[in-house]
Amino acid sequence: MRSIHIDTAEAEVFSPAPDRIVHGNPHGETRNAYESPDGRKYFGEWSCGKGAWRVSYSEWEYCRILEGHVRLTSDDGSVAEAGPDGNLVIEPGFEGVWENLTPVRKLYVIDLGPPEGDAG
Repeated sequence: MRSIHIDTAEAEVFSPAPDRIVHGNPHGETRNAYESPDGRKYFGEWSCGKGAWRVSYSEWEYCRILEGHVRLTSDDGSVAEAGPDGNLVIEPGFEGVWENLTPVRKLYVIDLGPPEGDAG
């Protein structure tokens, strides 16, 4: 057990790959504050400007939206939205569009699941 401080985590700048961008010019930063010893679980803070891009999840993710408003639209047409103090859970296999309707800042917990070939 330990206390985690996001503000001391190194910031990594990112942008979605150009071929995945639907609209806008989204770019932001990730501050990964925790990585499990096996490298399969993460916790940190993510921020990104307005825009939309295609995503494909192989991992499980929990998001707590701190600022802004986000919309996820699945390829099957279902939609989930969250604003400040909202929560999202994204299951492995989700494919669709992540859209920041405003600049967004979120906390995240990511679980990559068991390594390939490991039944758990």
